[in-house]
Amino acid sequence: MRLIPLLLLFLFSCFSKGIYDLKFKDIKGKEFELSSLKGKRSVIYVWSGTCIGHVEDLKALVKLTPQLKERVPVISVAIMMDAEDIRKVLRENGIEPNYPVLADPKGELANMVTLIFLPATLIVDERGKVVGNYPKLPPNLISLVSAHK
Repeated sequence: MRLIPLLLLFLFSCFSKGIYDLKFKDIKGKEFELSSLKGKRSVIYVWSGTCIGHVEDLKALVKLTPQLKERVPVISVAIMMDAEDIRKVLRENGIEPNYPVLADPKGELANMVTLIFLPATLIVDERGKVVGNYPKLPPNLISLVSAHK
């Protein structure tokens, strides 16, 4: 009888989703699987059109990405926005991202990861665990990435 709860717990853990199970579409409609980040530390900038400060952060991320790409992949996920909404924000603010910008219209990432702040910068380890969760785009992001090894 004691084995039944353990068996149920084991079965439930087998079916629980992780960050690498998420798939989104980029602003051109191409599917992007977060599983492509598996085995690498990565930076995920999370924002929404209703956030204050996301425009400045997205512009700063364009400048930082060449330095960050030497160390880690960089992506951006727009929560509760579709591709057209994202393209409008980018176009209206003259932002030409050099990193993937993904649409998360259902807020799936926010359901999986505790977002203390929005916008937020997440540092994710090789196994998909969030090891850093920062408000906005931290000015010392490069050193933070190096610190989370």
